[in-house]
Amino acid sequence: MKLISFDIEISKVIPDFSGDLFAHAPLGISCAATAADDVKFWQAVPQLSKEECQQMVRDLMAYKAAGYTIVSWNGCGFDFRLLAEESGLLEECGELAIDHVDLMLLVTFNKGWYLGLDKALNGAGIGGKVHDVMLKNGDVLHEMNGGLAPQLWADGEHEAVLTYLRGDVEQTLALAENIEETREIRWLSGRGKPQSVSVPKLLTVRECFSLPEPDVSWMDNP
Repeated sequence: MKLISFDIEISKVIPDFSGDLFAHAPLGISCAATAADDVKFWQAVPQLSKEECQQMVRDLMAYKAAGYTIVSWNGCGFDFRLLAEESGLLEECGELAIDHVDLMLLVTFNKGWYLGLDKALNGAGIGGKVHDVMLKNGDVLHEMNGGLAPQLWADGEHEAVLTYLRGDVEQTLALAENIEETREIRWLSGRGKPQSVSVPKLLTVRECFSLPEPDVSWMDNP
């Protein structure tokens, strides 16, 4: 399977964010990237135009037509939804979403709850997300995360954001390859207990809907 990972960063600065990110839409896209043999970026200041977002959709469709399987972490819930809103190409983004491999859904459809990318990366022995990025003045920002990316982008710290984004797509690709090889997703629970999900093959979102619904009767708030 030819894999290519995909990830997006928003441009809208949302102070003290909590709750539903899309309640603050339109969010805008500052940059996005794919990783296969190399890393490709889409970027613009202050954000990608509708036409540039449409070109990104066409580029992703071209990868799919060339035989690549797009992989993401929460691409259905976030990246492709955002790209659909920003490009206006809802049908095309919907097809890309349902035909790609959302690694997080492989956990969600089996367990009935979400899992963070950091936990899955550490469980695979790949190491966590990029958390240290260098700023223009030479200082190192520790504890970098996606929530900081919009303000950094607005402040002109583009290389710091792109470094973080590069890490996300490269590590998502490495994780997909690890899952394909080991046929499982591993992580530690909040109490440090080993957890795993069997993944005989990388299922597309469309294929995930053939899985039986997980038992969530034990949850207080499924």
